[in-house]
Amino acid sequence: MMKVKKIISFNFKFFVSLIVTFFLLSNFTSENSRTVASTSVEKIYPRNYFRSPLNIPLYLSGTFAEMRPNHLHSGIDIRTNSVEGLPVFAVADGYVSRVRIQAVGFGNSIYVTHPNGFVSVYAHLQKYNPAIAKFAKNLQYENQSFELDTLLGASIIPVKMGDIIAYSGNSGGSGGPHLHFEIRDEKTEETINPLLFGFEVADKVAPIIQAIHVYPLNENSAINQQKQKIRFATAGNKNNYTINNNQIIEAWGNIGIGIESIDYQSNSSNQNGVYSIELKRNGERIYFSKMERFSFKDTKGINSHCDYKERNNTGRWVQKSFVDAGNPLTIYRDLQDRGRIALEPGDIYNMEYIVTDAEGNVTNLKFTINCAANNPYNFNFSSNKPALDLFPFDIQNTLERTNVKFIFKPNTFFDTTFVNYENSKAPFSAFSTIHTIGNKNIALNDFFDIAIKPEKPMTDFQKSKAIIFQTYRGAIGGFYDNGVVKGRSKIIGGFYIVADSIAPSIKPVNIANGIHLKGSSIICRISDNLSGIKSYNAYIDDQWVLMNYDQKSATLKYYLDEKCPKGKHVFRIVVIDQKDNKNQYFATFYK
Repeated sequence: MMKVKKIISFNFKFFVSLIVTFFLLSNFTSENSRTVASTSVEKIYPRNYFRSPLNIPLYLSGTFAEMRPNHLHSGIDIRTNSVEGLPVFAVADGYVSRVRIQAVGFGNSIYVTHPNGFVSVYAHLQKYNPAIAKFAKNLQYENQSFELDTLLGASIIPVKMGDIIAYSGNSGGSGGPHLHFEIRDEKTEETINPLLFGFEVADKVAPIIQAIHVYPLNENSAINQQKQKIRFATAGNKNNYTINNNQIIEAWGNIGIGIESIDYQSNSSNQNGVYSIELKRNGERIYFSKMERFSFKDTKGINSHCDYKERNNTGRWVQKSFVDAGNPLTIYRDLQDRGRIALEPGDIYNMEYIVTDAEGNVTNLKFTINCAANNPYNFNFSSNKPALDLFPFDIQNTLERTNVKFIFKPNTFFDTTFVNYENSKAPFSAFSTIHTIGNKNIALNDFFDIAIKPEKPMTDFQKSKAIIFQTYRGAIGGFYDNGVVKGRSKIIGGFYIVADSIAPSIKPVNIANGIHLKGSSIICRISDNLSGIKSYNAYIDDQWVLMNYDQKSATLKYYLDEKCPKGKHVFRIVVIDQKDNKNQYFATFYK
């Protein structure tokens, strides 16, 4: 056990409470830990069953399970040479089992179910083939909705391998023209790494290891005489790395390690994610993760898998090689003490990272961690600690203060967490003070509930328009109920009450009263200042017409079709926000 040479005077009650807190933490992180997947069974996937979805060489701008904000990337992104409209082919026989149209997310997408138990997914499409397009448009008019999500039986739209089912595009939440492609398990609905199915991607480039991060995991631990994480940059070439300048890593106590690593494919400048990461201690594996498959319900586990604070503050993606007790991901195997390392005085630890990509290219990093023979650090405990609430990750937690209540259901946090609360002044237009819980560096796995009591009088009209506003995210919605405004958030922070009584904005782009339209479409831009758009509907001569919505440009576009023959017409658009504020625009035009 560590001996502390000198401890400054402190309050005895505080010391007792601190010891109890450490005891609770150790119990929560050991006895109450989730079971982490540790199977050694390797699944075998057919490598000659599917053809390529495109008739061009496959270069990737995104790999499977790459780390993205709040989610793991669920497929591969295939570059389309910055153009739209490339034919997209069914990768095998099957049938169209789902057609989905979204303003965000996948945009225009198609799901094809195959006889071998897998489903292929094609997203961010520009348009469907004529048969699927007609089917989708008929449903959109039937439902009077641009957005569509419909399931189909096997007899409605069968396809053969090589059939053109769509054309590549940039719809939905896409950041540029490409094809997002997935393969899913039909039974479990897990998404699987498509590169395990034999698709040919030119890749002879081994992953690059940029740095490692070494973390003290409790208050009695330190790295190079600091009680905080230290980043060590790497040096090397091709597939062998060391710590830059042969820096010595000296540590004490319990530590964890994280790694910055990226991958490239041949003839591509895109930075991609790696496939597997292995960490060995003195030749023995203590951590292994592999991006083979995952469940969508677990995708927010990325916020536990990565160093969430580092990502927020520097933009760096660091993959931790130690697993939080509440991390739901099943990508881990062969963990020893969940990847945590308990250093023994005087011992020397020969560490090795082995990083691979999906094509089997391998990179390694070797480094040494020294543990002192005796505790070299003077740990001083201060009685001036802020008031913190201890939230175990696996039970419901409630924090209630004057005029506010927060409720976190079990497994909202990824690990047992200390959370603070503060109250501060809000803008003049607010109806409450700002209630701040925790900070932006605390990652969450789910939504939590908020109830705030107004501190200024509200009229019945203002109550009907009440929402909750987050200090660094904006409006999160909400409603007035029995004396409080209730809402939900997936990001921790500061919250207060405002009222949204302002109608959405409608800005015509190429339509005006009395205009003779020469183009093939009517275009408007819509926006809302607070609660967000709930619905938009357009009419030609009081008959509903389909307007395609691109949220990236906030643009609605109606393509002039059989619903609008030549002659004089009246165009009307109605936009309603989440608090039922409504705006309309009218124009008479000639076609």
